[in-house]
Amino acid sequence: MNASELDNNSDINNATFIGNQSFERYDSIYTKPKVVYVIYYVILALGIPGNVLSAIVWLRRYVADKNSSAIYLATLSINDLTFLASDCFAQFLRIINYPCSAWFCHCVHLPRESAVILEPLLILTFSVERLIAVIRPMQVCHLLFII
Repeated sequence: MNASELDNNSDINNATFIGNQSFERYDSIYTKPKVVYVIYYVILALGIPGNVLSAIVWLRRYVADKNSSAIYLATLSINDLTFLASDCFAQFLRIINYPCSAWFCHCVHLPRESAVILEPLLILTFSVERLIAVIRPMQVCHLLFII
């Protein structure tokens, strides 16, 4: 076996590898966006009714009056619903190829961006409220009776 035979064999193996790689690339180019769209629509189909039901459950008078965490959870579900609704509306505008003027695009994306910013802040306040309730339970009860 000489060096020229090694080069010829390696070229054949590389050609086969490149051929398989290009086939995989072709396959992933067309299947990846379809999978992303399916996941996106499943999230919308489950997220919008789920957040509406969650907000209804947590905002009932007998649940919200006795439990301060219910207010935070209801606010989180309303925030998620705002995000999903504005994202769904923006996707609808992209589908119909609506010409996006500057002010209208900002009005469409403003609720989505504010929901993205508000989500971690709501989780932080919920966590701090639970931390205070665990560390100082008697003071929390005292504060509830004053209000």
